[in-house]
Amino acid sequence: MFEEIDYRVVEKILLGESNFNEQQKSFIELFESKTIVAGPGAGKTTALAAKIILLLQHLKRTGSSDGLCIITYTNVAVKEINDTLLKAGIGLLTHPHFIGTIHEFFNKFCVIPHFKKEYKHNSLFFSDDDLLSKEFYIKFLTRNHHWMQDKTKTAIAQRICGSKLIYNETTKNLELENTTAWEDRLFTNHKAKMLNAKILRRKNGYLEYDDTFLFSQFFLSDTRFLEIIRKRFKYCFIDEFQDTSVSGLALLRKLFDVENNIMQMIGDPFQTIIYDQPMPRVDEGTVFRLNISNRFGKEISDHLNIIMPEANIQAVENKKSFKPIILLYKEDKDIYTSYRSIISEHEEEHDFYKNCEKEDKVLVWSRGWTSLLKEGKAYSNKKRKSFETKNHQIKHLIIEFICEKIKSTDENHSILKKWIHDHPAMIELNGILVEIIKNGVINPHKENLKILINRLLGEKGGGVIIASNHIFKNIKDILTNTNTFDPKIIDYESSDDIFTIHSVKGETLRSVLVVNFNGGPLTKIMFHKYEIKDDADYIYTDHNLLYVAMSRVTHLFVYALHIDNWNDDVRNKLQDNWTIKDIT
Repeated sequence: MFEEIDYRVVEKILLGESNFNEQQKSFIELFESKTIVAGPGAGKTTALAAKIILLLQHLKRTGSSDGLCIITYTNVAVKEINDTLLKAGIGLLTHPHFIGTIHEFFNKFCVIPHFKKEYKHNSLFFSDDDLLSKEFYIKFLTRNHHWMQDKTKTAIAQRICGSKLIYNETTKNLELENTTAWEDRLFTNHKAKMLNAKILRRKNGYLEYDDTFLFSQFFLSDTRFLEIIRKRFKYCFIDEFQDTSVSGLALLRKLFDVENNIMQMIGDPFQTIIYDQPMPRVDEGTVFRLNISNRFGKEISDHLNIIMPEANIQAVENKKSFKPIILLYKEDKDIYTSYRSIISEHEEEHDFYKNCEKEDKVLVWSRGWTSLLKEGKAYSNKKRKSFETKNHQIKHLIIEFICEKIKSTDENHSILKKWIHDHPAMIELNGILVEIIKNGVINPHKENLKILINRLLGEKGGGVIIASNHIFKNIKDILTNTNTFDPKIIDYESSDDIFTIHSVKGETLRSVLVVNFNGGPLTKIMFHKYEIKDDADYIYTDHNLLYVAMSRVTHLFVYALHIDNWNDDVRNKLQDNWTIKDIT
């Protein structure tokens, strides 16, 4: 399907002097509905970018009008793919294609059209702030049931907030579900007024984030609209499917998992680490595996396959890592300094490790354990600083400017920022900013930005701006500022290298120390997977956390184990494949 010359160009852009391996090429050339289970370090993001570039070139060459729908988990991923397309000379994705988060997709193609059709407006405000909703429902009850006591109105308003709106596919109506464990008799008595209040707030354009899928379900119940979207997007690629909303994923399946469309879900179900989020069920008959990792050597992959045999991670032959270390300790306070000593020793003895520019991090199951590792230090939510791109600086400037212009309304600042971040116009803003960064604050890009800002201001009654507004000078100042810094020379707070496992998902690190104090499940999981204990009483989320922690590293994995857990049986199971470092 793809020409060899196109392949070579894409490899040059994305890999430099390297080439895609045969497994990656097979994925790039795969065009049937499949679930792509992509292991850590398998080059999933790069291979997907190559697939998109080559497919777009093919569609252009053949004159096809088929559209690509690319669903990403974050806007950061949107930027990464768009930046790659710019490098390849393709430019930003435009009609008939789409790239964005699942909420952006369904809001654009289902929710906004639904509100235009049913309620003759598309001014939508998304928030999960129960306080705002509760105030609305109290006013609704006061207006329609003025005889109620204030205490009763407040109690019912609280129940309205907690009751869930659902779509009944049989009746094709919105209904209310008793999700507050209210006594059935009381719920039945008040259900009609509660439902009316809930629907009225939605009709006015005040939605919760899950309402995206609710109203999309409503909209897609009309098969005409279902077919229009299907015909526009022949190809649908869902990145990080394991993190995608269950409701959203079901709707995407309804849309694209059909005979004439190609739907590919790409991700790693074993990296599902959000508590209460169900582990995706994967049909092995529809699976294509990307399991050859370029991140670490066999020294790590062998242990990953003990922790998570289903992942079946394979390492490339020329990749070298260290045998992982069990750090035996007695005193909590000795763990951190011993880990730093291990890092220093490896740097002195191995240049390839010393020259690796990835970070070293201490990973904890519970953030409260930071003070046990470093006395008097609390867990810091502050991430390590990294260079903020001009794109991010300008976007932040614009968002703050818009908030400032409409702050005279009663809207909360943080809610306003969230409204702007989630607005469908953010996709358009990204495209305008790319052009401004490339070409400067000149027309037509300046004019397009002014129109977009005025559109957002207009939706909240914030007035309009003209082309001489100071915002454009401030953008120019950012573009002409040549100050940069090297993140490696910043003096961080000492506790800033301690992170929860959740916070480093998606990162690649030089080394990791995992700490599991009493109350944490990780040692129990380790002992079960290495056949030291029969006890398998743990949840899959914690199992996945251990897998995620170990799979971050390029070179060195260290696990801190209290001496009380060490005995002959443990020694016999671990000593051949782990380096044992006893600091007791």
